[in-house]
Amino acid sequence: MKNFIRIVQMFFGAAWLIFGTQHFWYVDAVAKIVPEYFPARRFWAYLVGAAMIAAGLSLIAGIKARLAAVLLGVMLLMFFLTIQVPKMIGGNWSAVNWTRIFQDFAIAAAAFMLAWILSKREESEPDVWKKIAGLSQYVFAALLIVFGIGQFFNLDFLTAKVPEYLLLRIFWVYLTGIAMIITGVSVFINKKARTAAIALATFLLILNLLRYAPLFLTGAYNALLLTAAMLDLTIICGVFFLACALPQESSEVAEGDRLS
Repeated sequence: MKNFIRIVQMFFGAAWLIFGTQHFWYVDAVAKIVPEYFPARRFWAYLVGAAMIAAGLSLIAGIKARLAAVLLGVMLLMFFLTIQVPKMIGGNWSAVNWTRIFQDFAIAAAAFMLAWILSKREESEPDVWKKIAGLSQYVFAALLIVFGIGQFFNLDFLTAKVPEYLLLRIFWVYLTGIAMIITGVSVFINKKARTAAIALATFLLILNLLRYAPLFLTGAYNALLLTAAMLDLTIICGVFFLACALPQESSEVAEGDRLS
């Protein structure tokens, strides 16, 4: 399990490495996202990009990875306070804005879960990490339910994200929504939650590989598609982190006892 977490951690870091690189490559576009009341908006775009790259490298190399995960989670919460809250106060309650808020919270929860997983490797585990981990698991599970319900709305947009060569494209949209809801509910009722999370993460990974791999291999992609792919990757990593953070199920414990 330790090696598996390490691999997922590296993919999580790779996504942040790409996010940070995009801050430099598309600095003018990113600077427009920075609140207008911030002076020198390009500077903040560069600074955040550099922080993302540093965090990504830290996660990939496994050096100060827990600190990097914590800071990423805090940064995403700051994005909510400085970018999303002013939009909401200004009356911007669009579906796109809400989706981005939910994504940021889900990825922040994923980062905090990773930090807790890494903290368990140390001899002393502060109680605060246990509380943060527990809260993050439930926040992530609740957002999985929200994302799952969302799969049944705006079908034209979501169906377009399913590869054209897959039959019954709307079926895969519905199946994804059902799987997300089941996984989220299983966490709250504490029934087969770990199994559900592993199954969901594996399903999402395969579905996204089928979608993005042909586009990247043929060069038929752009900056927005790359961003979407990395956002999906961070969510998938988050589901794997959820599975690793959840307690072992009785069948796993019994199997471990039998092998020992």
